Amino acid sequence: MGKKDTLKMLNDELFENTDLSSHMEDYLERIAILSREKKVVRVKDIAKSLGIKMPSVTSALIKLCEKGLIVYEKYGYVELTPEGGMQAEKVYRRHSFLTDFFHNVLGMNETESSEVACKIEHHLSPESCRRINRLVRFYKSEKDSKEKWTEELGSVLEERPLSDFIEGDDLFIVRLEDDGRLKKRLLDMGFRKGERIHLVKYAPLRDPLEIEIKGYHISIRVEEARSIIVRRFPVIN
Repeated sequence: MGKKDTLKMLNDELFENTDLSSHMEDYLERIAILSREKKVVRVKDIAKSLGIKMPSVTSALIKLCEKGLIVYEKYGYVELTPEGGMQAEKVYRRHSFLTDFFHNVLGMNETESSEVACKIEHHLSPESCRRINRLVRFYKSEKDSKEKWTEELGSVLEERPLSDFIEGDDLFIVRLEDDGRLKKRLLDMGFRKGERIHLVKYAPLRDPLEIEIKGYHISIRVEEARSIIVRRFPVIN
């Protein structure tokens, strides 16, 4: 087996499930992270890092020790076994590329990206992990090449209904999502693709809202505003 085949096999294995509970996975991942930051890892370090009381941590460590994933003696240091290290790497790898996906592809802030990744990382199938990972790698390589579609994706992800924005926002219309009478009514009022909108203010109960378009001030219902998909107008420094 060549080097590339060995690496591919290793990468594939890293996306397989650990057969551990989500709590056990969190402990293994935390031990691995702390091991990179500290010379030795203690129970109090894990408890502080996870925001969990020490007796609960001790109970979890005993279970991990019984499974042969860590070396741990009461009041002693905590170390990952080779098998524990492999399982921890699976969890850490999953968390890392999911955070990367939410932050660099979907444009969410880094803290929120990590929190969302932590919530879903234990519930994805190996194949879904592989596919998301491939998507992240492809997107980043295309973005580095300055492909137009990566810029367009970033813009599309910024699109939201007019009702999601706040007073004072300058926006422009991307599209109208209703295909019936509401769309015709909005078109008759001047709500067309590319038109600039200034969100003046909301009524006390946030319905209706006052907007400025083509120099006119118009009040529209929130229900109507939800059908008007807009982006924030670029700020020129």
